[in-house]
Amino acid sequence: MELVLVSCTPEVEALVATALLTTTSGAKPSALFHRLQGDPTRVREIVGKVETQHGSILEHNRLGWVLEAKEGEVLKILLDSRFFNVLRLEDSKWLLSANLRTVVEYIGKKKDAFAGALLKSLRDVAPTLCSCIEAGRL
Repeated sequence: MELVLVSCTPEVEALVATALLTTTSGAKPSALFHRLQGDPTRVREIVGKVETQHGSILEHNRLGWVLEAKEGEVLKILLDSRFFNVLRLEDSKWLLSANLRTVVEYIGKKKDAFAGALLKSLRDVAPTLCSCIEAGRL
């Protein structure tokens, strides 16, 4: 099984931080996002403190991967989580998409090769969230 992240909502951690602050601040989400866009240190601080009682702060994004896997492996992923969207590209090549909530929930429930590949694929686009997942805070 091979998983390659090919697309992602820009500034995904800034969006997560915006969603988190929106629940505790009277500021408009767009103003919060524009403020956070220019302050990656603040984004890391906010996202690093994230604890989800419900995962809605992780839903405002989309990630896309190309997955090379057997049909049975893809069926197992779909049975384990109904929130992944999958489209066959070729015989053993699939386009897979989801939001961070789906990814975090899958990694939290499963300790299989696919969960490991998902976590690895997030390292460049959501490094703070990866650290939270690895520390068991998400």
